[in-house]
Amino acid sequence: MSTFTVSSILEKMNNRDKDFRYMAISDLANELQQDSFKSLDADSERKIVAKLLELVITDSSGDIQGLAVKCLGPLAKKVHEDRIEEMVNKLSTQLLEDKKEDLRDICSIGLKTIINEIPSEKQNVCSLVVKKLSPRLVSAIANPNSGLDIQLFSLELLNDLLTRFRSEMTSDHDKIQKALLPQLSSSRSASRKKAITCLGFISLNSSEELFVDLVNFLINSVEKSKKADHIRTFIQCIGAISRAVGFRLGRQMNRVMPLIIKYADHPEFKEDDELRENCFQTFESLILRCPNESVSYLPQVTTLCLKFVKYDPNFNDESDEEGSEMEQDDEDPGDDSEEADDYSDDDDMSWKVRKASSRCIAAIIQTRPELLGQIYKEIAPVLVSRFKEREENVRLDIFQTFISLIKQTAIVSKAGDSLGLVSSLTEMIPKMISPLSKELKNKSGRNIKTRIGIFQLLRELIIVIPGGLSAHIGDLIPGVALALGDKHTSSPLKIETLSFLRLLLSNHPPSVFAPHLSALCPPVFKSVGEAYFKITVESLKVCQELTSVLTPSQGASGDWKNLNKDLYKAVLGKLEVQDIDQEVKEQAISAAGLIVAKLGDELSQESVTFLKILHERLKNEITRLTAVKAFEDIAASTLKIDISTVLPDVIKALASFLRKQDRQLKQASLKTLQVLIKNYGSEKKAVALYDSVLKELSALINDSDLHLSHLSLRVAATILSVNPASGSYIKDLIYSNCLLLLQSSLLQGLALDSMLFLFEEMCNPKVKLSFDFLLSSLLDLANKKDKELSKQSFSCISQCVAVVVANASEQQRNSTVDKFVSDLKKSGTSDSQKLLGLYCIGEIGRRVDLSGVSSLKSVILGAFDSNSEEIKTAASIALGNVAVGNLKKFLPDILTEITQHPKKQYLLLGSLREIIVRQSASSKGVKQLSEFFSPLLDLLFQYTETSEEGTRNVVAECIGKLALVEPDKVIPSLKDRVSSPSKHTRATIMTAVKFTILEKVQLIDSLLQKEIGTFLSFLKDKELAVRRSALLTLNYVAHHKPNILRKYLKEYLPVLYGETKIKPELIREVDLGPFKHKVDDGLELRKAAFECMYTLLDTCIDQIDFSDYTQQVVSGLTDHYDVKMLNNLILARLASRAGASLLSGLDKLIEPLRKILNEKLKEGTVKQQVERNEELKRSALRAIASVNRIPNVNGSQKWADFMKNTVKQADLADKYATIAKEVAESLERFDSDLSQNVEIHN
Repeated sequence: MSTFTVSSILEKMNNRDKDFRYMAISDLANELQQDSFKSLDADSERKIVAKLLELVITDSSGDIQGLAVKCLGPLAKKVHEDRIEEMVNKLSTQLLEDKKEDLRDICSIGLKTIINEIPSEKQNVCSLVVKKLSPRLVSAIANPNSGLDIQLFSLELLNDLLTRFRSEMTSDHDKIQKALLPQLSSSRSASRKKAITCLGFISLNSSEELFVDLVNFLINSVEKSKKADHIRTFIQCIGAISRAVGFRLGRQMNRVMPLIIKYADHPEFKEDDELRENCFQTFESLILRCPNESVSYLPQVTTLCLKFVKYDPNFNDESDEEGSEMEQDDEDPGDDSEEADDYSDDDDMSWKVRKASSRCIAAIIQTRPELLGQIYKEIAPVLVSRFKEREENVRLDIFQTFISLIKQTAIVSKAGDSLGLVSSLTEMIPKMISPLSKELKNKSGRNIKTRIGIFQLLRELIIVIPGGLSAHIGDLIPGVALALGDKHTSSPLKIETLSFLRLLLSNHPPSVFAPHLSALCPPVFKSVGEAYFKITVESLKVCQELTSVLTPSQGASGDWKNLNKDLYKAVLGKLEVQDIDQEVKEQAISAAGLIVAKLGDELSQESVTFLKILHERLKNEITRLTAVKAFEDIAASTLKIDISTVLPDVIKALASFLRKQDRQLKQASLKTLQVLIKNYGSEKKAVALYDSVLKELSALINDSDLHLSHLSLRVAATILSVNPASGSYIKDLIYSNCLLLLQSSLLQGLALDSMLFLFEEMCNPKVKLSFDFLLSSLLDLANKKDKELSKQSFSCISQCVAVVVANASEQQRNSTVDKFVSDLKKSGTSDSQKLLGLYCIGEIGRRVDLSGVSSLKSVILGAFDSNSEEIKTAASIALGNVAVGNLKKFLPDILTEITQHPKKQYLLLGSLREIIVRQSASSKGVKQLSEFFSPLLDLLFQYTETSEEGTRNVVAECIGKLALVEPDKVIPSLKDRVSSPSKHTRATIMTAVKFTILEKVQLIDSLLQKEIGTFLSFLKDKELAVRRSALLTLNYVAHHKPNILRKYLKEYLPVLYGETKIKPELIREVDLGPFKHKVDDGLELRKAAFECMYTLLDTCIDQIDFSDYTQQVVSGLTDHYDVKMLNNLILARLASRAGASLLSGLDKLIEPLRKILNEKLKEGTVKQQVERNEELKRSALRAIASVNRIPNVNGSQKWADFMKNTVKQADLADKYATIAKEVAESLERFDSDLSQNVEIHN
């Protein structure tokens, strides 16, 4: 702004015409908002500020005063601190000394604007405002002669100051607190509320002494007060403090909680509902933020909650009795509810008490998962009885509280329902359905929110108990039909209803819906035609589920044929339209595909129309992916739909899609091709196109995308299975790519399985690919000098060779094995040929008995003496695999070799591991292995004391897998060695326990459950290696079989937490000459301990004390880089699994997280360290984003400040916004997948 412009604006500001003055201030305001605005010179600043203040204080026009006040904030960012001091002094003087009420109001607004607009990075300006304003405000508040209005204005401004600059005001806390405490007894409720807010802010940063004084004052005041409004205020203040710094208030719990309990049901204040509401709100806050300290008071609090959640003194409802409910059910379902809705009493505040009680119960449910069994017995029935609550706000809270109970049940019972929670919930369903279905049938248009709440509750119920509503479908369908067809229905209700109905249909047997189709289908089909696209989308999703129901085989009766046609018409109406929402298009295509696939026999003519349209949609880039998936459904149909009219074109289109960049499209196309070829591949029209399909497949068979390779190999194998004549195409087009893929070190898993499947199909005599061709092409891979093969490549090639040899004639098989043995004997054979030969012998021997091959064993054992470690390992594996083919022949020899050749023990034990691991995986193998059980076990225990860790690990795995054969003998033997003086034996025993665990249920589980406590004692072992083995085993068991150790966790969790600490005695200094390096031997132990904590959070959440747990996370966030990364993951999971429980320790997490985010690296730091630091920050931001999604998280003022002043500042703000969006989308996908992938009961 030029001097001329300033002069012009000042001149206009002095004009007598108020319009000129208004326009001048408006121009100034616009100029101040411009980024190009330049700082004013000192004289211009002084004149502008002086004139603005004059206009604010003296101008007769309210509009001009208001606009001038708005300029003060932006101006405070631009001017020198002297001018800010002038503004603050002038405005505060007018506020505190002038007697004009309207002037005090405008000056208060001006000061608030300045306080809120000052940039926090200008520390000197912030300190100046605090220094000038705070003492005057405190003085005015403390002065009884100031007047109530001035005190209220001062309290409001002090609240703003504390909100932004309380860290600058710590020296004044004592004076501020002394000034505020008398305001709690003010005659004005507004002053009391502002004082409470200010005291909450002070408690965030006040000294311990000052905080204790505050709490003592509040407690003493409650005890001494006789007036209800004073008691109410003091209790409200305690609640505010608990929400701000609950963990600090926990130390005073033994004084605070009994006091609140006393007044929650005090006989002298029976009619004071506001006091009761404050008590329950304080209960909720204390339970959430001081879960440990409040646990001893939960029985009393629970009793009060159960009493007052039913507290409705102005409404007499006699329907609690079972008989009354039955009588009411026989009446018109709308009568009672409408009568309750018509009831109103403006003075009735009891609903607030019920609402606060319900929320307090929700806090108990969220923070005490270990009490869920008791909650189902005592609290859940009362909640169900309150489903009939007459006040909608309270009713919705009751629903949300019960939803919290259902969600906690899902989390706790995820790893096994040892407490019988799901059974308890299932038993309650009949009592729940009665009031819920009654409310759903209520034709009143005033209960829309209630019905939405009911459908949300029922959705959660289905997710936890799929099929649980089968007996109540008839009770629910009328309410569903009413919600979709009623004229009072809103869009949100329709969407929620359709979403629930889709989940209901997908998770219950189709037969239970058969009697209700005539009532259910018409409103759904009508909803497809709704104008709002979201309703149409949900309706089409329901139509997709209805395709499984509308068939005679599923019990459909009555007019089901016409309903099928109505379904066809409803979907066709959307399928034909081009200019509609993308999501509607996709769902219409999916619905059309399912209609053809499941109802095509009944709608044969209509299916032809659908096929033509779907074929057209394949040509559209936007709809082709969905159309591909639709054709997969059709091709997989058991009805064998006639698709001959479109089959060639569809195959051509799918083949062309394999050239596209869209990976998702390629995956879908490959899956659809496989199903099409499997079910329709023998048709001439399809056979003629196989060469073009194989050409496209060849480009996808490589190690850059193994999943696409797997799908491509499956398609190729399927082509061979239906048309063996395509063998020549396979040989010419894709075989060379298969050989290249076999040489990759990445080939494994599904891709390798599909490769083996393809080779098995190529061995079919009808394919006309000779044995010699296949074998020589595979063996030649080992002779290539231009490429050195990895161990994994040799393994993959040998498995393919084994498939070829196993499918050959006996003569070819014997000659091949003889050649391998002969090559191994020759001195001139290259190492790569020896490696391949050994792997091939092993893989062939695993499939075919090679005991008749002379000198086989001696040749393999001879390879143990090779100078190459790779050849030794291959020989070890080969010997084990050959023994699998004939256990009686080879196993005794291996046991003898182990005892006679100590130098070869490691390799021979490796062979033994191959045998035991493979045999223990099948019932036939277990039976064969049991014949050698005793000598095997005795031999293995001899090697538990060896100092070589690799050997011990092999022995541990062998013992663990052997335990699956004879658990009654192995587990006691392991237990007997727990007290072994050898640390190596103890570590081996613990590792062996880990290998006894399989995902599926085993006989050993019950035995291990009894004895696991003995093995967990190794967590207290004095040796580092033993404790680490114990931690790794604990983590493994917790992940796969948590029920085995659940009852021991209370004892061993403190031990686990002890291993998360940095131990100085485990840190040693290594002298490297020019410099010294510190080595932390406890790092791996801490990582193992935190990994256990991460797993337990998912599988044994009901056994965790979150206060102790969170404390370990706090310390972990200040540890080594790897430990910090782990704890960021833990924090994110903790926020999603037990967010309410995390609130109590939230403030302690802030500083460690802030330190991670603010860490600055030195100049010249290597690129790798920079990348690691950035990844750590991103990891921390993901954790923060998860925490920030916890309901009521902003009740912690420290967290809110951390988000505002650290996370959402500078360059972090954009990163956080991106990551927060990713986290939100990820959680939404998880919730969606959870609802779609729950178990389907057919």
